[in-house]
Amino acid sequence: MARNYWKATDFSIIRVPYMYIDHYSYLADNLFIQRKIRVWYKREYAKDGIPYRLVFCRVLRGDSERFEEALEKLKDKMLLMGHLDYEGTCAFFEDVLSDNKSTDEH
Repeated sequence: MARNYWKATDFSIIRVPYMYIDHYSYLADNLFIQRKIRVWYKREYAKDGIPYRLVFCRVLRGDSERFEEALEKLKDKMLLMGHLDYEGTCAFFEDVLSDNKSTDEH
């Protein structure tokens, strides 16, 4: 399955920046609450007619492993909730980001 989150680089020794793909009903939030992960939300991007959004946030460095595990569970939750196009959406963004990364390297 395609990746649904990306870890960014930062100079902070306390918090780790992430970007992930969530549904407009914020299905990931409950997973974070269940695992007692504190999340600092920075911004999000959405497009009319598309049920998904890119969420930019930060988590404590010590919570990053549990945060990533929660986002792995988000893939299953999306399928259970009937969002069968979630994997395709994640694959699209993975392709876009990898294309941009390879362009930046040249």
